Amino acid sequence: ALVKSDNGIPLGVVNTIQNNNTKTLNGSVSFDRLYAALGLKNKRARNNPRQRTLSKSDSTAKKNAALKKGLTSVVDLLSTIKRVQFSYSENNGSVLPGYLPSVGFAGGLQPTLGYTLGSQADVRYYAARQGWLTGFPNFNQPFTQLQNSLFKVSAQWTPLNGLIVDLNADRNYSENILENYFVDNQEYLPQNTSLFGNFGMSTVLIKTAFQSIKGSTSDNFEDFRNNRPIIAERLAGASAFGNLGTSEEGYPLGFGKDQQSVLLYSFLSAYTGVAPGKIKLNPIPGTPLPNWTIKYTGLTESKTLSKIFKRFALNHAYRAAYTLNNFQTNFNFDATQPEKRDRLDNFIPEKLYANVTLMEQFNPLMRLDMEFHNSLKVLAELRKERSLSLSLDNNLITESNGDEYVVGMGYRVKDLRFNTNFGGRKVILKGDLNIKADFSYRNNITVLRNLEYDNNQVKAGQKLISLKVTADYAISRNLTCNFFYDHFFSEFAISTAFPQTSVRSGFSLRYNFGN
Repeated sequence: ALVKSDNGIPLGVVNTIQNNNTKTLNGSVSFDRLYAALGLKNKRARNNPRQRTLSKSDSTAKKNAALKKGLTSVVDLLSTIKRVQFSYSENNGSVLPGYLPSVGFAGGLQPTLGYTLGSQADVRYYAARQGWLTGFPNFNQPFTQLQNSLFKVSAQWTPLNGLIVDLNADRNYSENILENYFVDNQEYLPQNTSLFGNFGMSTVLIKTAFQSIKGSTSDNFEDFRNNRPIIAERLAGASAFGNLGTSEEGYPLGFGKDQQSVLLYSFLSAYTGVAPGKIKLNPIPGTPLPNWTIKYTGLTESKTLSKIFKRFALNHAYRAAYTLNNFQTNFNFDATQPEKRDRLDNFIPEKLYANVTLMEQFNPLMRLDMEFHNSLKVLAELRKERSLSLSLDNNLITESNGDEYVVGMGYRVKDLRFNTNFGGRKVILKGDLNIKADFSYRNNITVLRNLEYDNNQVKAGQKLISLKVTADYAISRNLTCNFFYDHFFSEFAISTAFPQTSVRSGFSLRYNFGN
């Protein structure tokens, strides 16, 4: 870019240099192979007669028998873990504008060879000392650093025959640092450094998932309110400026009921179910908590039940996440005056966390899927979800809860015959009739909760009832007749919206050309 002074006079050409690097690590462990490589056998292998014979003929195994015997119980436990997979990726980069030298082929050796190869070592001050950065006083393009990291891990556990537990956890973090600068006497002087970022990870909120909610009142929200004095005392005790006395409301000075850290940790304590005296005072934890999916099909292995059921499966899945959206540097914070307080007499935080979100889904909480040998199918499912968003700008919580119940049935009538008369000619139709009916009921509600006033308000929500019936009959190999009936009803939680009902019904014929 060609830099000009205020009067438009060119002062020289400046360049922008940038680099980045990406690090990726993937790994997986198959425990069956690991046990084999170590010469260890689980309970199933030990019970195999051929395996026992080979072990007795192995002189090396006899010498290590005592050690292996001690490891038997450990191997039996660990052998239920079938696999573990993990991945980690990291992307780092920097952009340095105002660079004066020209850039040669493939980057050259300036400012350093490491920078050309993607190193994130700080070269700002070195480049300024070498006279490579512009000294134009009105230069306003910021130096930028970015970092993104993503970690995922999954594992499969089979503690019982027919029982499969899939575990997974993830964590992602991103930040951008922007910094204006000017150069004086070949010295780099940073100005207005700011950080912007996002954070998210898997977590567990199941301790508070089934707490009582009656209308607009919530036990969890009351816990949030009551946690604030305890959290404030903990923060004051860990602070170098915690002995300043107490306010009229009983809070330590500097950590009032509306101070950002007091609100953040009180919120997390209330909705994660961790006691306010034990919750970690760290807004960005390093270790994510695992979520899970469970499937059990072992009941059909029973000889008695296998005569009744063709399929019998139980499913459960849990997913929860904790996110910090768009946090940034607080420009009111002064590192030289960390004891400085705002107009509410609270300590000014170094970073601003505008919004904290907790999300939880039981999808499903429980799902029963059965098929009998007589072709009757039955499905019953319960789903549950909630979302909590705390705005630290106005101390409001937006809480959404939803429950859904699903019941489905299906039946196949094989080789159903119909006598018809087309053009005076009697025709017998023969085909399978598939009948399916699904009923669902869903109740959603969104409540706006205020910490300062007891005026929690229902902002949105509705009750949804749906009934769907379909019947398919194969008239011939290529011709299929379909009948459907859909009934939908909704009633809104707020009085400004009217209930709605819709009914849709009909039939269709589908002909498939070809074989």
